Amino acid sequence: MRGSVLGGALGAFHRIVPPATGGLDWPRHRTAGPVRGAERSRLLHYERLMGLAHATAVPVALAATLVHVDFIARPATPWFLVLLATALVYAVVYHFVLPRLWLSHTKVVLGLLVDVALTTEVVRLTGYHMSLLVFLYYLIIIACALTLERRTLYAICAVISLAFCAVLPFDPVFGQAAGAHAGHVLLFLFSVWGVGFISAAGAAQIQAAERRLMSSVRTQRAIAEENAKLSVDLARRLEESRALTVSLDRQREETRRLADMVIHAQEEERRRVARELHDEANQLLAALMTTVDAAEAAAARQGQPELTATLGRLRRLASATLSDLQRIATELRPPALDEFGLLPALTRHVRDRTANTPLDACVDTVGRLRRLPPTVEVALYRIAQEALANVQKHSDARSVRLRLRFLPGAVCLEVSDDGVGFDLEDEHGAGRSRLGIAGMRERASIVGGTLRVTSRPGAGTQISTSIPLREEAPVSAHG
Repeated sequence: MRGSVLGGALGAFHRIVPPATGGLDWPRHRTAGPVRGAERSRLLHYERLMGLAHATAVPVALAATLVHVDFIARPATPWFLVLLATALVYAVVYHFVLPRLWLSHTKVVLGLLVDVALTTEVVRLTGYHMSLLVFLYYLIIIACALTLERRTLYAICAVISLAFCAVLPFDPVFGQAAGAHAGHVLLFLFSVWGVGFISAAGAAQIQAAERRLMSSVRTQRAIAEENAKLSVDLARRLEESRALTVSLDRQREETRRLADMVIHAQEEERRRVARELHDEANQLLAALMTTVDAAEAAAARQGQPELTATLGRLRRLASATLSDLQRIATELRPPALDEFGLLPALTRHVRDRTANTPLDACVDTVGRLRRLPPTVEVALYRIAQEALANVQKHSDARSVRLRLRFLPGAVCLEVSDDGVGFDLEDEHGAGRSRLGIAGMRERASIVGGTLRVTSRPGAGTQISTSIPLREEAPVSAHG
């Protein structure tokens, strides 16, 4: 029971006792290297505060002697004014000038001891103004609490107590009735240590807050430096990304240029083949048909019915072959695509391809009609050509719809049918049409576009192509 009471009392005492003050980090003889930077500026700031307190104490002491705070005090001697001037010069030199050359723990302690001596001498020369003595001693204790550790603070309190007791025999008031003023002396000594205790507690809180603030400042500075490094690294990476983007754009432009050259070469070859078929094979077949017609007429005159029938079949075969060659030449490179543009060529191709078939086909447009770059027109024409061929060969559709959409920055082609469709996930289904889809997708990608296929069994198929346009071509009078 007694142990628990004692433990509770010790716990209450520890809760009452404030944390010990650690003082400032004044340089000592064992400190490695001088203090620099922000810490030196902080210590110099405290030195200036102590010098300001010193300078403030001088007019306070002068005012105290002029108003005669103590009723039996005698006027100040001439040495008092000399001491005040000396104290003022001392405050300026010791706390403002000297710290730039000498900044240490020893200097602060020595300065406080000199302060105690000066305060005691000022009070002696002013006729033992005890109220002034108490004020100046308290000022020294507070300055010590703010700048030095607790052990040194209590040592200064002991020095002040000894200095106060040393001047008591010379105080006329105390000398006349020492016993009557013994309580005042004890009260003053108790107040000195009480002020030291309370000042130490307050200084501990101030220094703890200051340490937290300095730690926060250092943390913020470190974060700012890290952010600056990250910003530099980010700027460097952005510059690298920008350079990479420029390089990719250059490569993309080069790829587009090469693709244009490839498409141009292919179309030129198609045009050459179509021209040769039209100019040579068509003429030969036309001459053949003329010869067959003449032979058929001669056989009829000579009364040779079998030969006449054979020549008639030969003429029909030649005529069919001539039609096929003309169709192939037109499909290789339709003249309407160069002369009139995409829409007329596409409309004619759909009409010719679906003539004499049960497939109902239509071509419609959305947006403002205009001529497109030649490579884009050729790509869309070939994609529509392949899509229509797939519809006729594989879809069993009753109708097919082609829609051209002219947008401000792109052109889109949609080919949709109501046929049997196919499963996009089935790798083995619709194998022949998949080759055509791959070719269409490659044609779209060459000119920077995309192609999407939507289909499922029994729901038809839709092929959508979108090609971006770098610049609008002039409006065609035929478009």
